[in-house]
Amino acid sequence: MIAEHILNAVAHKNRPDSDRERDANRKPGEVLDFFNIKTTDKVGEINSGRGYLSSIIAHALKDGGKMYAHTSPMSLERWKGNPIEKRLGEFPQDNMIPVVGEMESPNFPEQLDKILNIMTYHDSVWTKADRDAMNLAIFESLNPGGVYGILDHNAKTGQGIDNCHDIHRIEKEFVIAEVVSSGFIFDGESTILENPEDELIDMVFEKHIRDRTSRFILKFKKPE
Repeated sequence: MIAEHILNAVAHKNRPDSDRERDANRKPGEVLDFFNIKTTDKVGEINSGRGYLSSIIAHALKDGGKMYAHTSPMSLERWKGNPIEKRLGEFPQDNMIPVVGEMESPNFPEQLDKILNIMTYHDSVWTKADRDAMNLAIFESLNPGGVYGILDHNAKTGQGIDNCHDIHRIEKEFVIAEVVSSGFIFDGESTILENPEDELIDMVFEKHIRDRTSRFILKFKKPE
């Protein structure tokens, strides 16, 4: 059963209609429940885009909880400004804080309980980020026992990182092995976003598959 504070966050009135229209296929309540988002958590999201998930998390937090929505310099250039700041101008949230930094040095201003990497791990491949440095920075930014959550589009078994740029997919087992090699403990996965009808061959932005790709959700922990 999904925690009430998460359900209330998804239902919050201070969200754009364009975000709400994506909820059915992205299942944010189930995703955040899997990552066990608590009201007092301090959370970061790497390369948070326009803030779809960061905003929901911020609505779920209280009692000192904070949401740090990270944007890379490359994304600032792509979006012609900070999309998080633009969002907050229209939908203010005092506990959602924009952060700018490279993927390898996200510049989170304090130690965090959870850091999420949502549909952007594959981007760190084709943009040639130093993924070892990125995962180490995330490791060092987490409190002991902290959670590193990764959600991304499934590639076919054996593809590894070969499809990260052409169709924006990455193989789950590759991600698990790479993150564990950075010192994290693999702590489980969820199948709530798997889609057996997805043949894993289409570009994820194609209209017929957008927000309906088969996606893996992985949870890692920093040792206590």
